[in-house]
Amino acid sequence: MSKKTFMAKIGIFLLAIFTLTVFVAAQSWAAPITIKFATGMPPDEEEALHRGAVVFKKFVEQKAPGRLKVDIYPSNQLGKEREQFEGTKLGTIEMCWIAEGPMAGFFTEIMVLGIPYLYTNEAIAFRSLDGSFGKALMEEMRKKTGVRSLGIGENGFRHFSTRNKPIKSVDDMKGLKIRVMEHPGYMALVKSLGASPTPIAWGEVYMALQQGVVDGWEAPISLIESMKFNEVTKHIILDGHIYSFLPILINDKFFLSLPPDLQQLLVDATKVTLAVQRGQNVRNVYNGVKSLQDKGMEIYTPTEKELQVFKQKSQKPVIEFVEKTFAEKKIDKKWIDMALKSAKDSEKE
Repeated sequence: MSKKTFMAKIGIFLLAIFTLTVFVAAQSWAAPITIKFATGMPPDEEEALHRGAVVFKKFVEQKAPGRLKVDIYPSNQLGKEREQFEGTKLGTIEMCWIAEGPMAGFFTEIMVLGIPYLYTNEAIAFRSLDGSFGKALMEEMRKKTGVRSLGIGENGFRHFSTRNKPIKSVDDMKGLKIRVMEHPGYMALVKSLGASPTPIAWGEVYMALQQGVVDGWEAPISLIESMKFNEVTKHIILDGHIYSFLPILINDKFFLSLPPDLQQLLVDATKVTLAVQRGQNVRNVYNGVKSLQDKGMEIYTPTEKELQVFKQKSQKPVIEFVEKTFAEKKIDKKWIDMALKSAKDSEKE
């Protein structure tokens, strides 16, 4: 080998080392990727969703220091739930954690989970939503909206809560104005029970009840307790008409733009987050009933016979409403059949 050739190879080798060093340095100096994570709950770690969001942030940032940064925007800072979903869909927000209600305006198929009295307890709901049915439904949403569900959190069973008139039977619903989420299925449910459904955005519900714009609303116990709705309502009937869930949502293009190891990190972080959030929410529900009673609320537990009347009055009309909506929008009815079958199968497991 000539001296000239040897020196050329040495030069190439040194250039490669220099290039690699610069690349590694650039990677270490690069600003971390920031995830804007929007929620509607206040920054109170006794509230299950916010605690879950904090766990997600800590897990991600500790496992990927300098590579990922999670900024939580609680209390609807980036808009109400519908706007959060829309922002995640458009990519102006990377992630959000919201209830399913406002999602119906973007993904009609989600209405199947508004079928009243679909699930009888949390364990059955978890098996159904974590299983093949829940995964298929969320995958359909990803395809149609560009919003991916990383996993499903626990909002809990929804109950009717009223300002002045207690509800103990279907007849007591007649003539009441009941606030519902912006979800056509929820409106069909309330209407089937003889009340007047009034869709109001989450951030405006407390004031609507305080001012008497509506006579009552429907919500999970943990939400009534943590957000102090005992101050504006006096009565609750534990009818559990709908199991409400909280999907952790991410813009799919953003998710797929991440390196595979960071994608997996977000999936792993979600699993840990949901274990914490679900557990705390279930605890809050069962502690919340006693807490609300101690604060002066009257809570009525209906008999099995009374619950059957609520179910008979509402389930069939809501299913028929969903079928009609699907037919008009040319959506496959299979989602209704899958939801009903999954709920039934999950009771046997």
